[in-house]
Amino acid sequence: MNIAEVLLRLGCALVAWMVVFTHLIWLATLRVTGCTDGDQLWRLLLGFAVVSIGFSFMLTISRKLREVHDILRWFGVPAAILMLLASVPVWQALTDSTLDGAAICGGPPPAAWHPWWAPVQLVVLAAILFNCWRAFKKAL
Repeated sequence: MNIAEVLLRLGCALVAWMVVFTHLIWLATLRVTGCTDGDQLWRLLLGFAVVSIGFSFMLTISRKLREVHDILRWFGVPAAILMLLASVPVWQALTDSTLDGAAICGGPPPAAWHPWWAPVQLVVLAAILFNCWRAFKKAL
């Protein structure tokens, strides 16, 4: 394996972990930040879902580099903790907006995408959990 492939695999894996952590941190802090800007952060996370799912499949790209993958797989531990924290606002949005029909940030009538926000985020969390498990399991 030449140096270019090593650096490409390492760089892709690190970027994938950064994207996953960014999505999880944004999800985990949604209820703390509130709706000061309306539902813009919620819309941003809805659009970022596709990117996060795509990058989560790149978490195992470093598995050919055994020593590097053994180190990178431990990023899954804080990701699992963040997933627990991120599931709280997703669950609240699922019960409030998707099931009860309320607006995500309260106030005006809900937009057309409000009922779909929580199910999309559940798919993102499932994809991240699946790929973190794949990354962790393949290194054992």
